[in-house]
Order: sequence, then structure tokens, then C-alpha cells
Amino acid sequence: MISATSRPRVLHLTPRLFGEEGVVGGGERYPLELARAMSAHVPTRLVGFGPRSGRDTDGRLEIHAERRRVEVAGRAHDPVNLGFLRHILWADVVHFHQFRSTACALGALLGRPLRRRLYVTDHGGGGSNLLRRLRLGRWLHAHLSQSAFTIGTMPYVGRRHEVIFAGVDTDLYRPGPAKVPGRVVYLGRLLPHKGVEHLIDAIPTGAHLTVIGRVHDQEYFDHLQSRAAGRPVEFVTSAADDRVIELLASAQVFVLPSVYEDFRGRRQALPELVGLVLLEAMACGTPVICTDVGGMPEIVTGGKTGFVVEPSSGPVIAAALAPLLDDPDRAAAMGSAAREDVLARFTWDAVARRCLDQYRSDA
Repeated sequence: MISATSRPRVLHLTPRLFGEEGVVGGGERYPLELARAMSAHVPTRLVGFGPRSGRDTDGRLEIHAERRRVEVAGRAHDPVNLGFLRHILWADVVHFHQFRSTACALGALLGRPLRRRLYVTDHGGGGSNLLRRLRLGRWLHAHLSQSAFTIGTMPYVGRRHEVIFAGVDTDLYRPGPAKVPGRVVYLGRLLPHKGVEHLIDAIPTGAHLTVIGRVHDQEYFDHLQSRAAGRPVEFVTSAADDRVIELLASAQVFVLPSVYEDFRGRRQALPELVGLVLLEAMACGTPVICTDVGGMPEIVTGGKTGFVVEPSSGPVIAAALAPLLDDPDRAAAMGSAAREDVLARFTWDAVARRCLDQYRSDA
């Protein structure tokens, strides 16, 4: 007989699903990709909230959308519908995504008396902090964190802490036929904490920048367009996945210039917990430049797979771009090293296996 210890039924619970009717972002992509990879090993269900209820499958993965009945305190990123609690009855393991969510708090309140194994991976989303207010963080068996940085921001979450990082689909994100000389790419939501204006300032003569991302702050987008006036900068605010991958794979360099202090002078406490797009670019054989912000330095090996630089400085980014743009052979070598590093440490199957090891250790 197969036991729940060897093949537990795993529920991944996320406030909002990834996709057109949810949110297109790393914090939403992570639960989907992890659940998809995990479904190859154990029965897995992904549950989130959306404009309507529904059920779908992705290979062996069950995906359930619960209609959002309430947005707690009017926050769109903290939806809930008590109907989701029935999925906890099905599960042996409940893996929450976003600690600061009402769904996580309610799921823990039901899951503990039912003796479910409870875990959380936080993605920096802000919402209800009911579990902290009730001092229930230790009800969770472990905080399976994307980075050591994240653990430092939430020491009260989980009986223990494990760094598992994120992953990437290395079959989908892979090197292309050729690099485009001088092409620099940014990919991510266009929000002030991304610091894209500093990258725009850093683009040297002879290079060109493609900024890929949806507009989530019109004032910030207007600011970027003004900053880019007369410079070799292209904005792509909507692109299919295959086009995004083509741009990542053809780039000579990828840059993620996130900041702690945005263009309005506001402090950003959690700008990047890990930077999933860095792994996607690395998987495409592209060297990366990131700022020394959040958990990003934990996945970029300076001088080997890319460079880590101080934030909020166009000249500093320009200095890091120069050796890669001026020496295509060096850029290619670092891109190859980046791809190898991803294959060794950052596949979604590896992430799923590490999570399963944690679940089983508490059985």
C-alpha cells in the first residue's frame, strides 16, 4: 500500500493564479511551475482565486480557481472564498504561497487541527498579516524560502527555515541560434522598485535596450519614456512567451536593476526576494547583471555568470555592461557558465524534489 508519507497529496495554495485572468508575475508563476513539476512525482493540486470558479488540468496537475468572494480590506492581492477550505480536507500537505494572506491564515487554522503538514514560501506580497498578529507562525512546519534574504525578513515564520531557491523550465528557456550584438534586455513588471531608469541611463553608444514588461504604474512608465527620449530604447509592453524567450536568448546581456529607494524617494523593503527572470535569462545562455538588492546576489556568481553591482547608479551599471558588450567572447563564455549553473542548481524538478524531501522529513 502506498502511504501518505511516500506519496503525499500536496495542495499548493496561492492568492492569485498566474495568467491572463490572474497575474503575470514571478510570485504567481512560481506556484504554478512548482506544482506542475511536483505533479510528476505525487498527486498535486494548485488552488487560487479569480473572477470566476473553474477547474482545469495541466498534465497530471489539477488547477482549481475559486471565485473571489471578498477582497480583504479592499486589497485585490488578498482575495478569499471560504470554499477553498474543502481542498485542505483532500491534502496531506498544504504549501502556502504568500504568508501575508488571509487564505494562508485560514488554511493554517483549519490545517493544524486536521494534522496536515503545513509549509510556506513567501513571494513578498503584502496583505493580511493575521498569522503574525495571532503569533501562529510556528504552526507552520517550515518556511521553504527562495533566499536567505527572505528568511532574514521573516524569522518568526516556520519551526525551521530552508533555502530552496526558485527554478526555471530549461526546455522552454534555452539558448537561441545567435546573439544580437549590443542588445541589452530588461524583463519584468514596470514598477518603481525595478529601477529601470538607471539602466536606461547606462546604455552606451552602439548598444540598444529592450524593456519588456507590463505597465502597472502609469506615472512611472511616463517617467521612463521621458528618460529614454532620444536614446536607443524600445518598450515592449505586451509580448507572447515565445517572443520573450527569443529576446532573452538573443541578448548579449540581461539586466535587473532593482532598487531599495525608488524614483519617488520611497523605501522598498522587499524589492526582489530572488529575481526569477535572472534564472530565465541565465537558462537562455545570457550573462546577467543585477543589483545588490534582496536575494539576487545569492543566485548570480560575480565574474562567472554575471555581475552584481550597487543599486541606483547608471554609471555603475554602465561599467558592468562595458566588458560584456565590448568582448562578445567573454559574454558568450559567461552565458554558457550561466546555463550550466541553472542546469546544476535551478531546475523546477530539483526544486520539487527538495520540497518533497522537506515534507517527508516531517511525516
